[in-house]
Amino acid sequence: MRLALMYGGRSVEHDWSIAMYNHFADVLNDAVDATISPAFIYHISRSGDLLRLALDGDRLPNHDEFSTRAETYSLTSLAHILKNDSTFVFSLLQGQDGEDGQIQALAQFYDIPGSFGDKTAAMLSADKFLQGLIVNRLCPELTPIPTIHISQGDLDAGISEALRHLTGPCVLKPNTLGGSFLTECVDDLSEECLRSYSERIAAYDASFLVQQRIFGTEYTCGVLVNRHEVRPLPIARINNPSGFLGYDQKTQKGSYIVEFQKVEDCLQASILSMSCKIAREFGLHTFGRLDFIVDDQRRVYFFEVNVVPGLTAGSIFPKMLAEAGFDLCHIIRLAASNETYQRRREEVRKTETSHIRYGRP
Repeated sequence: MRLALMYGGRSVEHDWSIAMYNHFADVLNDAVDATISPAFIYHISRSGDLLRLALDGDRLPNHDEFSTRAETYSLTSLAHILKNDSTFVFSLLQGQDGEDGQIQALAQFYDIPGSFGDKTAAMLSADKFLQGLIVNRLCPELTPIPTIHISQGDLDAGISEALRHLTGPCVLKPNTLGGSFLTECVDDLSEECLRSYSERIAAYDASFLVQQRIFGTEYTCGVLVNRHEVRPLPIARINNPSGFLGYDQKTQKGSYIVEFQKVEDCLQASILSMSCKIAREFGLHTFGRLDFIVDDQRRVYFFEVNVVPGLTAGSIFPKMLAEAGFDLCHIIRLAASNETYQRRREEVRKTETSHIRYGRP
């Protein structure tokens, strides 16, 4: 299989995407899997340029070396280049460009093979408020987190509603940014703190969430999708002494520990079942990760679904893979197999649909 890797993007998670690419480069350069042959690398810069490098049998360079060797193109040529290169693309894009439906829609429209997945799943995963509404409807066994969605365009009404319905410790988070970027916790709400927070995130997001802070233990469940079968990976418990897993905690080495100790049977069965159901209903392409928190009364709350979870050497998802006996090469092969299967089904659908002529006998 000829493989292309795509990373970077105009996202606050740009640097994480670079770290993911560097990890994939190390893994693939050391792999003995002759079925995977890296052929191209694509990088979307912060400013929106497209960098491309044809490998011609070379080892995958790290990002710094790639930057000195790559050719630069306008981002408007992306679809044309991907179509001409005709290679399976494994996307390491996160956030804007990668998990918001844009690259998924482009790939679907231009029939570009890759791990991009469905645009609807990506769009939902990029909107924390909407995915929370849908997931809590899908899984009535969940306890919804009291949440107020505040739009920058209707700030006064949103602040009034938050102050009316929420008290005590709360979490403030941008609605569409990933990586817990600019997520904060406050001991109590005030109009001043909400207006100040709105100003801080205005350049990044058009809305934000105010949620009652839930105190408890965080769990995360990865899933693998093989055609229609959803397989859960071992559940990880996040041992986080600070009790709050924000951007600083995620980026500081040693601030939290991932544990795979046995989870209580009833709780494990519930999280596994819900994770598979959400992944299936959202139409995840090959893999994903779902985050939950459980309070001291054993009530389970949903945080979010990640359609492109972190894949650096220190990220949680690769640890889940290893715990289940898999590696990143397995993910690449599975993504390619899923794409081949789905493209065949899509061909049949297009053929059948083309026979329909509305308004004709």
